[in-house]
Amino acid sequence: MIKRYSLFSITVLAILTTSAQYSGPESVEYDAVGDRYFVSNTSNGKIRQRDQAGTVTDFVTVSPAPYGIEIMGDTLFACSGGTVKGYLLSTGTVVFNLNLGGNFLNGITTDGTYLYVTDFGNDEILKVDVVGNSFSLLASTTFTPNGIVYDPIGDRLVVVAWGGSAPITQVDKNTGALTNLTTTSLSNIDGITIDCLGRFITANWGNDQLIAYEPTFQSAGVNLSAPGIGNPADLDFDEVHGRVCVPNTSSNTVTLFEITACVTGMEEDPAEERITFFPNPCDGLVQVQLPAAYDRNYVVADLSGRLVRAGVLPMDNVLDLSALNSGPYILSFPSTGRSVPILRR
Repeated sequence: MIKRYSLFSITVLAILTTSAQYSGPESVEYDAVGDRYFVSNTSNGKIRQRDQAGTVTDFVTVSPAPYGIEIMGDTLFACSGGTVKGYLLSTGTVVFNLNLGGNFLNGITTDGTYLYVTDFGNDEILKVDVVGNSFSLLASTTFTPNGIVYDPIGDRLVVVAWGGSAPITQVDKNTGALTNLTTTSLSNIDGITIDCLGRFITANWGNDQLIAYEPTFQSAGVNLSAPGIGNPADLDFDEVHGRVCVPNTSSNTVTLFEITACVTGMEEDPAEERITFFPNPCDGLVQVQLPAAYDRNYVVADLSGRLVRAGVLPMDNVLDLSALNSGPYILSFPSTGRSVPILRR
């Protein structure tokens, strides 16, 4: 039997809260290249950026006010009314502006090729082809879709809903087929992200909670008991520093807290059941210590969720990532539900 991390032991290592610099914060997006956090503000229409020293400055002003934001490639995309707009990370220059005819575009995610956007007002999920400057209706829903995240392990979209007894739904990114993963007792789930352990972290806006679910959604969600949370909205996970990024709408703050196991790599499994990786950061070759009973299939994804490598771990347990560009990646063994952030120098 594969043992899991204790949810209690991995919850919070440190709390970092910034205040008085945001106005109706709605969405946070971590930029691994710039090592900064973008925050969309619905009350003043600004997307602000916070560096690791805590300094907050303006990035761009968006009208209508920005809601969900997502990085794909060299561009930060933002939901703005019924339109998706894109801004170069380097300069803030507008490089994309496509009217989707939406009523209220809210959540946004990417698989590295397309953007996927929830229309809160029309109960729809839209698929955006940035290169082709076009979009299509992916799915119509019977619930009000809010947060959305791409799961590179399952190659699926997972959507959370607004309203009572909010469902969590899987969406096939090619066909738009909807599959109910679980129906919660929560009201108004706003955001969703995936941490380094492969857990889905959801923002329960109505009860000021972050709830974690295992990838199968077969067991009840667990309250992470994260302090300082107030009407949490659209979440992101910072894979480099192991932090869940939370915009607190009610207090105009952003909370960054570290998942202990994602930062230290410490786990509760006995030594014979552990998966370890070294060196990390690496120059290309990674030595993997994998228990013999584990499936050796692996996948590597970049921080946008785009699959960049997949295969079977060689019998010498050495994984060659030298063909990848420098930067952070997520190395996962899907059958174990385990993931680890890897930095390619």
